[in-house]
Amino acid sequence: MQVSQTITLTGDYESRVTELLRIARQQARLAQATVGPRMQDALAELEDALSDQLAALSNAAEADQADAETSGAAERERQSWRPLRAA
Repeated sequence: MQVSQTITLTGDYESRVTELLRIARQQARLAQATVGPRMQDALAELEDALSDQLAALSNAAEADQADAETSGAAERERQSWRPLRAA
């Protein structure tokens, strides 16, 4: 059964990639129910690989954020959004 679906991606490139990987993982999971045993195995492996990649992206984002906090870059970024006070 063919299901026509359209997705729209928003946000920065990193969030778009993450969302695509989540969608691919979900589709791989759903596809396992309708195929033969060898294809189920292949799709399960794909689902696992996509989960690993999502975890790697999450870990990298957390590490980058920790580096930014340590270096002070995150605080400077937060300060840049505050309105300037009149002198």
